[in-house]
Amino acid sequence: MDKFKFEESLVKLQEACEKMKSPGISLEDAISCYEEGKVHYKICRDILENATQTIETFEESE
Repeated sequence: MDKFKFEESLVKLQEACEKMKSPGISLEDAISCYEEGKVHYKICRDILENATQTIETFEESE
């Protein structure tokens, strides 16, 4: 998978959530949206964790 930026993954996650809330969505489409959402959630979480570690390291070095 291409490397996504945080903002791109957040938009994709939000889109997947909105699609899952759509009336009349099939079970297969909902599952597909869920799986896509999980991927983008993990990307966002990993980026935020990395940023937190970087900030903590920077603060410790001051």
